[in-house]
Amino acid sequence: MEERVEVYIPKGYVNEEPNFFVSVGGVNYLLPRGASSMVPKAVAAEIHRARKAQEQLDRKIGELLDRQ
Repeated sequence: MEERVEVYIPKGYVNEEPNFFVSVGGVNYLLPRGASSMVPKAVAAEIHRARKAQEQLDRKIGELLDRQ
């Protein structure tokens, strides 16, 4: 069995889905927002990668808006 790690998915906005969707290697996961879940390491790595990408996008959008 693959080693699992704990990840926390923060609550989203009121109009967001109550679950966070992630797919790794053709396997789909629906993780509840506002709770911790035990997931395979590869899923945790993908969640981390997606969060970093969103942070970079948010930063870049902020920079572009500041230029206006």
